[in-house]
Amino acid sequence: MQGLFKKGTQLFLGLTLGVFYPLIFQALAQQTESLIYEIGAQFQLEGHIISTEVHGNGNVNDTFLLFCEDEDSLNRYTLQRINHEVFKDPEGLMNNFSRVTRHLQAKIEEERSSKECLRVVSARDGRAFHRDSDGNFWRVTRFVDGGRSYDVPENDRQAYEAAKAYGEFQAKLSDMPGEPLLDTIPDFHNTRMRFENFRTAVERDEAGRSSEVGDLVEFALEREFLADKIKAEDFPVRVVHNDTKLNNVLLHKSTGEGMCVVDLDTVMPGCALHDFGDLVRTAACASVEDEVDLDKVRFLPETYGSIVEGYMESAGDMLDSREVGHLALAPLVITYELGLRFLTDYLEGDVYFKVKRPGHNLDRVRAQFKLLVSMEESLEEMEDIVLRFSATKSLA
Repeated sequence: MQGLFKKGTQLFLGLTLGVFYPLIFQALAQQTESLIYEIGAQFQLEGHIISTEVHGNGNVNDTFLLFCEDEDSLNRYTLQRINHEVFKDPEGLMNNFSRVTRHLQAKIEEERSSKECLRVVSARDGRAFHRDSDGNFWRVTRFVDGGRSYDVPENDRQAYEAAKAYGEFQAKLSDMPGEPLLDTIPDFHNTRMRFENFRTAVERDEAGRSSEVGDLVEFALEREFLADKIKAEDFPVRVVHNDTKLNNVLLHKSTGEGMCVVDLDTVMPGCALHDFGDLVRTAACASVEDEVDLDKVRFLPETYGSIVEGYMESAGDMLDSREVGHLALAPLVITYELGLRFLTDYLEGDVYFKVKRPGHNLDRVRAQFKLLVSMEESLEEMEDIVLRFSATKSLA
């Protein structure tokens, strides 16, 4: 593959070069397209590839659309390079991916549902992935037609539909047979570990920044108790998504209903509360997670109510009383956890999260901590909302 996707190489390195070297950028783009055709040909596609395009704005995997034409139809596929710097066991990840999508597809067919799930297209050797000569792992799924994703909800109905879709996702996977799935990123939502990493970063102060953020450090230390409020071992182990942003649910373009949960790389054993809390963090907030104007950052109890309603409607019969009893606190824990991660990264010199401007991680920290304060002020109202929507459910 001529090294274009070798370890440590960013796919769009050419974007930076292109500002000053347009001919170099054009050559790289042409080389990339040629390689995508070559990779796509390794899969059992219907028809031949007639065009490709870059798809999405994800920070982890490189994603492309493939347009294939056969005698009487045009078929679309999604091709992705799995980032094996983030996911250390791509084969194990794809085993998870295949098991989960097969089980979801069987459930959809059994229920004669109009919902969709991702469907893996096998490589020509029959495996769920192709490994190229540089050691990169690639997969293809059928493109899901008729859906649209949103980065922030335009109304509470969208938040309701996303919550309902994630609840259905968890409920359908609750009886998946076989061995436990692989932990694709171990300790991903271990809040206590995230706190200890933060404390170590403060003590080491490798980037010499701790004196600049004393107020944020103090804020985080005062809320250490949140690190132990939701321990995975205290709740049922379930198959969960672990990246429940609003834009990881496709909503039907016509009906607005949740139709397909996507981005399944972090599906693994975990706690249902983390999925619920992270959706609330992203969807029941009046601003983006790196908002600079903190006056815009506030929690939206009405939207939270829509999320609880949708989630309880689809997952309420699966949840036990302990899980329901923590639905109000879960968003606070997840918001605190992510704030800790942003602050830790800032103290370590911005080495993990991509930053687009000086102080970007600090903007993220301040926005998350401001959201956390707003949630704290609304906690009693959140508890009342949970009681209202759980009253009709028979809890385990």
